Amino acid sequence: MANLNEQDWQKLTEELEKIEIPKEALHAARTKAMQRHRLARKRKRRLYAVASVAAIVLLLFVTSVRVSPVFAQAVAKIPGFSSIVNMFAYDKGISDIVENDYHEELGIVVTQGGYTLTLQSVAADDSGMTIFYNIEFPFKLSAVSIGSLEVSQQGIPWGVASSYISSLVGGTAFRADKVDIISADELSYDNMSFEFNLHLNDAAETKFVVPFTLTKHIKQPKVYEVNQSVVVDGQTISIKQLKISPLRADILLTADEQNTMKLLKFRWVRLIDENGEDWGQIRDVEEGFGIWRDSEVSIRMHSNYFRQPKKLTLVMEGIEALPKGSDYIEVDFEQQKVLYVPSELDIEVQVPSSNTMEVTYPMAVESQLFGGIVNREGDDLSGSINSINFSRENSYKKAIYTFNFDNEVNPLRFNINSYPLYLEGKAEINIPLGDE
Repeated sequence: MANLNEQDWQKLTEELEKIEIPKEALHAARTKAMQRHRLARKRKRRLYAVASVAAIVLLLFVTSVRVSPVFAQAVAKIPGFSSIVNMFAYDKGISDIVENDYHEELGIVVTQGGYTLTLQSVAADDSGMTIFYNIEFPFKLSAVSIGSLEVSQQGIPWGVASSYISSLVGGTAFRADKVDIISADELSYDNMSFEFNLHLNDAAETKFVVPFTLTKHIKQPKVYEVNQSVVVDGQTISIKQLKISPLRADILLTADEQNTMKLLKFRWVRLIDENGEDWGQIRDVEEGFGIWRDSEVSIRMHSNYFRQPKKLTLVMEGIEALPKGSDYIEVDFEQQKVLYVPSELDIEVQVPSSNTMEVTYPMAVESQLFGGIVNREGDDLSGSINSINFSRENSYKKAIYTFNFDNEVNPLRFNINSYPLYLEGKAEINIPLGDE
């Protein structure tokens, strides 16, 4: 993952020597990693010696974290390693990818303006790709931030850069990151050449454009047609399909048009195999919560692609829902008036100017309160938001929105994306694992 120097590895070694861990389980993990390393060394020889050492260290680290929670908790206390431990301990799909050698080592190093960017490795499938990279800074990390990051093909954006995690390793001037490139639609790999684009917010506005090419075969997803319906608190939900790719799994759901409630988000969804092991939702930012678009939603889960389960059970709990007709607020910015706020919701709205709105709502709303803006004619105005500034007041969150309106047709309707009111009960469905 990260190119740690000798001093960093010495520090890590000293910390790990103090940890009591289950020796038998870790011995088996190390043996497996050593065997894989020997095979890799025979194939790559001297040219890839450094990459092989990095691979064995990574594999040992991943297997140890997964085998031993004690090991994981202890390593997480070492400065700079908590984010990396969390990623491997709780994202079983990424762990499986490393253990099954599905990721592709890149080792591309580019130096520009005093910064050194290293593309470490990438794993790709039809849903997108996960890229591991790090940056070395000539000064403290707090002096600069990442302005934008994307992957492109011949200058055209490919997918969307989603959440990333960061771990400060070896001091504040080294940053080891993971970024996910995702898409709502299936992505094509007819062209295997890409560019990694990173823009830093520094005085020189430093930009990296780093070409890279994938060479490994992209595995096809496993698709299971489910086509089963369940009723939760009087609301009918149809589970259409389960698609499992190496990086992520997606569950496609639809809501019955006759439902009396507007379903918002699914907070707790799990896929459980016959051994009781479960794969939960991806919790990075909005990805994985399950956001309804019209009557359909896709919930993104951690992947068990490299497993061979005999049985899978889908469990859905914590379904956010509001009565239909009470799932939006309405504002007239021209008159600076709030026209409608659902009485059953603890939300306060003010319109101090013709392009500003202040909304106060409970901290229990875990993600964005609003999921879209439309005018009287039904036009989508979500792109009119200039900025959102948040502050906290006791158990409430205050969001100040500024807009760039241009002769919009008032009033405007803000659809509620998430609110902590839930359906009672849960659903359990057995997923048929027949032919893919």
